[in-house]
Amino acid sequence: MTRIAVVGGGITGLAAAWELLAGGAEVELFESSDRLGGCIVTEDVGGRPVDLGPDAFLARVPSALGLCHELGLGGELVHPAAEGAAVWARGQLRALPKGLVLGAPTGPGDLAALVRAGLLTPSAAARAALDLVRPASHWGDDPSVGDLVAGRLGRAVHSGVVDPLVGGIHAGTSDLLSARAAAPQIADGARARSLMRGLRGVRAAAQAGGVAEGPAPLFASLRGGLGRLVERLEERLRAGGVTVTTGTKIARAPVDGFDATIVTTPAPVSAGLVAGASPDAASELWAVDYASVALVVLVYPSTAAGRPLPGTGFLMPAAGGRLLTACSFASSKWPHWAGPGDIVLRASAGRWGDERALALADDELCERLHREVAAAVGLVDDPRVTRVARWERAFPQYRPGHLARVARVEATLERDLPAVTIAGAAYRGVGIAACVAQGRAAARHVLAGRHRAAD
Repeated sequence: MTRIAVVGGGITGLAAAWELLAGGAEVELFESSDRLGGCIVTEDVGGRPVDLGPDAFLARVPSALGLCHELGLGGELVHPAAEGAAVWARGQLRALPKGLVLGAPTGPGDLAALVRAGLLTPSAAARAALDLVRPASHWGDDPSVGDLVAGRLGRAVHSGVVDPLVGGIHAGTSDLLSARAAAPQIADGARARSLMRGLRGVRAAAQAGGVAEGPAPLFASLRGGLGRLVERLEERLRAGGVTVTTGTKIARAPVDGFDATIVTTPAPVSAGLVAGASPDAASELWAVDYASVALVVLVYPSTAAGRPLPGTGFLMPAAGGRLLTACSFASSKWPHWAGPGDIVLRASAGRWGDERALALADDELCERLHREVAAAVGLVDDPRVTRVARWERAFPQYRPGHLARVARVEATLERDLPAVTIAGAAYRGVGIAACVAQGRAAARHVLAGRHRAAD
């Protein structure tokens, strides 16, 4: 029987172990902390299970949704009850029009909708419309999202609409994020002479493939919180004979006694694990930058809001200098989170280059974010329950050239440590669905390699 080590008990490592178990391998999983799940944490807040990390996963790609069904969690799946998000612009919340691609318009109709929403001025829309008639732009191998969007559509579209979405996903600034790695839809659209026409094609292709707008929900979660996914995985893995070791740090990737090893830890940790045998790969991994974020759950009496909160929440552009980066109307999005007579919000602070939130004590952080949220949506009461989660160096920053760096790491490990495979959010996609897909792909790669070696 093939014996394989998995290092890291986040969702990538758990998904890898699940795939390995299904493939007939003997698996040992190592996690340095005292629990599994990584950034997936569900805790009781004011009498309800609330996610203190990610609260949903993409439902229109099969990886995470399929895993839930495999684990018998299909009956616990829930989808957002609200839709639509807003951006803070010119002193108020303004709803994002439908049909944009990561905030970017795809033609004159979208530009007109952005003007009507108050997210663009007529002059900014006119500047963006020049994209349709300007000559083709010539980019380098891997331009940033800001290069593409601001270069073709103008700075107002980029900073006011696209950056709050793309930057918010990665807790960074999209001026410094690789388009190919962080926003592949925009990178694909930029292959056309006109970015907007290219994005229209990208959107049409996605709709044809069933992964864009349409009747199926875009996101999903579990009624008891995403911690249920971790609990069920741990339960099934242990029952299947996987050895799970928590609370133990290891100094290097375990290869002695194993046929292969899958490392799913954050890039700096992975660097330390392979440094002794592959200093070149470690150097590349140490170069992956990270951002830190704080998330605050705020539970208010329902009387705090004079009217129902619209949509799923709002984004705060970096240009305003506020501590708040985003706010989710959690109990509108997930009605089972709402208790009798209260509403639940999740406020985020922190992005690359802004670690003010980490320097604040919990009470001050809650107060600051409460004031900024209250001013934006018109809340009239203080929160009666709060909870703080701090995620230090948890968001990898995909700089231009990121995918080439990942390819170099993989090639170097193949040379120096051929038994070691890497996977996780630091490499080819953030979010639960992307991490599940990477973990399972790494497991299939390892199993296929072992089968070839046996043949």
